[in-house]
Amino acid sequence: MALDPAAAATALDRAALACAAMLLGAGERLLEESVSYAKIREQFGRPVGEYQGLKHQLANVRVALTFARPLLYGAALDLGGPDGPRSVSAAKVAVSDAADLAARTALQVHGAIGYTEEHDLGLWFTKVRALIGAWGTPRHHRSRLASLLLTTGN
Repeated sequence: MALDPAAAATALDRAALACAAMLLGAGERLLEESVSYAKIREQFGRPVGEYQGLKHQLANVRVALTFARPLLYGAALDLGGPDGPRSVSAAKVAVSDAADLAARTALQVHGAIGYTEEHDLGLWFTKVRALIGAWGTPRHHRSRLASLLLTTGN
């Protein structure tokens, strides 16, 4: 029994899209944890969330996650169609980058406690690192996206 190449390609796109959706959720959770912790962690007698530099980092995470969300939704709508592979790769790249930024920022906000086994941040960080490489690394999807754009001229 031969495997239909189109069905296999769609199945791989579905897996990459599901992975991207999980990454978006993990990124949102990391941002939520970071904002909550920034409100209670104090340095120099003030919550660290009051410092402008930290606010900017958290805002950058919010922007990255917000910009990645429509790409994910669009890829879900395009799945199985002619634009599906391009949309899935674009979504996987954007969401991977946003979730990675969320994870790195969360570690900065939490400081050393984020590295301990007693804190859940380590679990979320590990999950993000694993999901970024699952079903195609960002490098793979960037190459795929470039190839698709060059061959179709879109």
